[in-house]
Amino acid sequence: MLKRSDVHWFPMRVSYSSAPRLARLKDLLEQDEAVQATYVAMQYKKVRGVMKFTPAVENLIFVRSSLDRLSVIKRTGPFVVLRYIMHPVIENDGWKHTEPLMVPDTHMDDFIRVTAEANDKVIYLDNLDFACRPGLRVQITDGTFAGVTGVIKRIQGNVCVVIPIQHTIAAAITGIPRKHLRYLPDNEPDN
Repeated sequence: MLKRSDVHWFPMRVSYSSAPRLARLKDLLEQDEAVQATYVAMQYKKVRGVMKFTPAVENLIFVRSSLDRLSVIKRTGPFVVLRYIMHPVIENDGWKHTEPLMVPDTHMDDFIRVTAEANDKVIYLDNLDFACRPGLRVQITDGTFAGVTGVIKRIQGNVCVVIPIQHTIAAAITGIPRKHLRYLPDNEPDN
């Protein structure tokens, strides 16, 4: 169960979003002392024939804060457009409910590291059912992305390392030589 006072990364949807609105909302959130960090995954896209650096998902922002503070923030002013991404939770006694999706720090650190800069080896995946499906876990041991943990997937005949954020977004790193991958047992924690 999620503790409301603990600080976590929360992926959030922005209603009626556009790239300028998302950028403005990100700036406003960063000015609030209760928000430790924000992140919007960006990529180059062709917009009306011109390449632009735009959000990978136009209505998605990650916010690092406590659930208590974030719930207060999202009821005020320009933040009423923020929506939690909910996921089902089953308690030990069988009771079912939903709660806001929280992303562990290690997953978010890897995701930010992979997507923070424009890189032709990084692609975003549209099919989240495929991207978030369990697979062999690996850690990249050498190169630009050394230390990043992900899941091996074959995409268009190429072996890729996928960094999925459950129910939200996934990025794949292409062109990683197999000799730079260390397979992780299922019981070994990430990073």
